[in-house]
Amino acid sequence: SMPNGESKNWTRLMITLESFYSLYGYWPTMIHLYSFFIDELKTMLSSEDFNTLQSKLELISDDENPFLALDKAGNYYDYRTGSHPIGETKLKAIDWLNIKEPDYYD
Repeated sequence: SMPNGESKNWTRLMITLESFYSLYGYWPTMIHLYSFFIDELKTMLSSEDFNTLQSKLELISDDENPFLALDKAGNYYDYRTGSHPIGETKLKAIDWLNIKEPDYYD
């Protein structure tokens, strides 16, 4: 089922990252996201965690192609066209990012 509620874009972000990892065996280096969601992350995460996130993942403001994860070689996973989920990866994006999950009220 498609995530909805306040945390839906956070959930989509995690699914996109974990799906990329389960496809390629490593994490993406950049991700396209809605501009409003990047602004929301700046608000929801501590400034330290937002900086940590950006040090691992380039956030590209793109309202046309949100939740598109890529690497420098051109490998990609597009949440909107991919299956959900590809499979449970034992590795969680939140652990790789090493940040605290934002506190949404769903």
